[in-house]
Amino acid sequence: MALTGWHVLAGVVSLVVLAAIVVGVVILGPPSEERARRLDRRLVEQLRDIKTTVNYYYSQNGRLPASLQELAKEPVVRISKDAVPGGLYRYRVLSAEEFELCGTFERASEPQEGSGVDIWQHHAGAHCFTLKVEKPTSQ
Repeated sequence: MALTGWHVLAGVVSLVVLAAIVVGVVILGPPSEERARRLDRRLVEQLRDIKTTVNYYYSQNGRLPASLQELAKEPVVRISKDAVPGGLYRYRVLSAEEFELCGTFERASEPQEGSGVDIWQHHAGAHCFTLKVEKPTSQ
């Protein structure tokens, strides 16, 4: 059976597609790694949102909320349902103006480019961030 131009072309295209898949896995890692990165990014975004909400609560009430459940009772506050006890987050008051937000990460965060300090750097597993209330500056 002789190979026609179409058979050769189909073989070349198949090899190119296979090579692209292999290169993608080598560069990006397996799909499970990308999933872990995505989950960790989402968790950091949600922790940032909680931090912002805690700052808002403090500015309105002059104190930190005792718990995420107390924070969630505020009418303008939106906390993901993952924040309920046993969820992805943990919150703890450390002092009158300092609190801790914790989460469990799939993998360590990647080093950030630039000279700024990233307060959201974390290792794999459970990690807590100690944060201070950001008081509004008077104008």
